[in-house]
Amino acid sequence: MTTFRAPGAPALPSAAALPSAAELAAAVRSGRRTAADVLAEHRDRAAAHAGLNAFVAADWAAAQARAAELDRRRAAGDELGPLAGVPLSVKDVIAVAGLPLTLGSRAFAGNRAQATATAVQRLLDAGAVVVGKTNLPEFAFGTTCDNELAGATLNPLDPSRSPGGSSGGEAAAVAAGLSSLGLGTDYGGSLRWPAACTGIVALRPSLGRVPGGGQAPGGGGDVTGRTPPDPARMQSRFQVVGPLARTVGDLALAFDVLCPEADAAPFDAAPDPAALRIGWTAATELGPVRGELVAALSDAAAGLGAAEVATELSAALDAYNAYRDLDPLVDHLEAVRGREALVSPGALAALSASTGAAAADLAAARERAEAVRASALRLFENVDVLLLPVAGGPACLPDGSLDVDGERVDGWRLMAHCRAVTLLGAPSVSVPVGVSAEGLPLSVQVVAAPGRDRLALAVAGVL
Repeated sequence: MTTFRAPGAPALPSAAALPSAAELAAAVRSGRRTAADVLAEHRDRAAAHAGLNAFVAADWAAAQARAAELDRRRAAGDELGPLAGVPLSVKDVIAVAGLPLTLGSRAFAGNRAQATATAVQRLLDAGAVVVGKTNLPEFAFGTTCDNELAGATLNPLDPSRSPGGSSGGEAAAVAAGLSSLGLGTDYGGSLRWPAACTGIVALRPSLGRVPGGGQAPGGGGDVTGRTPPDPARMQSRFQVVGPLARTVGDLALAFDVLCPEADAAPFDAAPDPAALRIGWTAATELGPVRGELVAALSDAAAGLGAAEVATELSAALDAYNAYRDLDPLVDHLEAVRGREALVSPGALAALSASTGAAAADLAAARERAEAVRASALRLFENVDVLLLPVAGGPACLPDGSLDVDGERVDGWRLMAHCRAVTLLGAPSVSVPVGVSAEGLPLSVQVVAAPGRDRLALAVAGVL
């Protein structure tokens, strides 16, 4: 696998060589390590590899004060939380009080959040240490990670490839060991695709499982102070906050913090693995998939005793695309009012075009999406878990294109498999299962029925 080497900097350690978040927290809780020492290691890696451009802002001084406080508490005999001393990075579309909240747009350069998102606060309450905010495409609209405000983020595995989007800065930071846990968002694959591009893991949780407040714009008025968007809107309903990590165990640890038992559905527990019905599909009806990825998926499925199943998810993809194309981005338009000249032409065109649909057409798209979703979820009558690709191949080029056995795939087609799963509202874990001819990770989605996040995590952990 190609190793990124910034000018004058040492090679990045492989993700496998870095301790997990769980191991770091256990060491800090036991006193074998201090939170200050853990933080210093991450700060040194971030400084050595600043050329990745994963962070749009870092606040090591505040993180150092937080780590020192954790060490003082432990010395005083306090019991620290399950994420004690774990360096956490946060996508720059999620609010952290006092830190920038730019959405990757020049329209919000210099903006700082006035409050902290609920999901971030839960991680902080468990002992995590926020080290900074990470890069993304403008307004999180994109399959790569580049914007006019902060520039492009490089893939730590290969700088000639993109780390994906829209949580690309998060994925790069976690993969490179600049943080040990990340928090991003996912609407049509924005957690799963960047994780696949960088060889780490990510969880898109079930709808409603992880608090989504504090996203901007509109997530509590963190950018504009105005009215949040209509919760009936597609993005408001289907965009979720979720974790990125280097191990599935760390995803499960983060999920338990983000979604404590008081919030968990009673049917969330995983059954005996031997009793599971696991199916797999390349789902080529959604788009082309490299033969090497199909082979890796087939081998991984065989190791789980999974059977190939027939699925028809194209209706879910079509319904997702139709509904999303008509969804009016009124909160974004309100947020940029008076600052339109600072928005990139492409993003501004997308915002303006989103309000052109007739109310009847939008209602029809919404109704069709709900009907298709109900029908597609019947697949879980026959399987407990479904395995399918994250995308048609490994990380794309910086221009957003990917060669899939001679066919060029680009734009939103890269996320076709992710978009179809989004409509289900189901939990999905992105996990690598193979390596491409270029030496890049090949990843699959582990999908369970809505509410069965821990089951999806359990199976992903086996993979």
